Amino acid sequence: MKKLLSLALCLSVLCVTGLSADAKKSKATNQQSQVKDAQFYYNEGIRYETHNNKEGSIDMYAKAVELNPNFDEARAKKAQLSYFYGRYAEAIADFEYLKTRPGYGVGAFYDARIDSKIKLGQYSEALDDMYEVILAFCGQVKVYDQMKQIVAQNPELAYKLKPESYPELNARYKENAKIMRDYARTFKDARNGINEPELYDFFMNIAIALNPESLNTEWDGTVEVGSTLYRKGPSGHDEVTEVEINQKSSTVKD
Repeated sequence: MKKLLSLALCLSVLCVTGLSADAKKSKATNQQSQVKDAQFYYNEGIRYETHNNKEGSIDMYAKAVELNPNFDEARAKKAQLSYFYGRYAEAIADFEYLKTRPGYGVGAFYDARIDSKIKLGQYSEALDDMYEVILAFCGQVKVYDQMKQIVAQNPELAYKLKPESYPELNARYKENAKIMRDYARTFKDARNGINEPELYDFFMNIAIALNPESLNTEWDGTVEVGSTLYRKGPSGHDEVTEVEINQKSSTVKD
């Protein structure tokens, strides 16, 4: 009887030991597979954020991007948090990458991207970025005002307010010439009581730089009374795709 009890006890111990070993092996296997998974680190980044460990979440998103360089959502979160914590060089690198990605583009996080450059004293690069935002939006008074503020503090960069300083960008956005021209004309429209010669000249010069022939075509509309002259910024990481100008159906000459 004692022998049977001893045998049963040994079998039970072996069984428990075997299950424990299998459990440890399974856990180790799961952990190993998670370490190699970019989605795991992305989820960890979100979890860190919910526990208010923002800087820890940056590290998690960085690991996700390291494992999958095309993980744009992880990169976007990393960029925004890097900007928030003053890690501007890191933020700029990620923001610049996102400019080239589908669904993001030049309009993505442009305020934070430009401000990061200003914070690092990269005023020339910031002005280049601002000009491209204006081209992408087909007009943006807010950004133009920011450009003027930088130039006022750095007079040696005054040439950056001239469209001819950006031949490559002008060539890239040539197709926006007509919209830019119509936008410029909204600042010099007696019928709507609008007369802003400085803005008219600035945006019209851009239209001419994009395509000189744009001046020889008809104007197919103007802003209606009460509509805004300011382009609206993109929400989140949406690309700039629509013109925030309400046009009349009338066709007139300049």
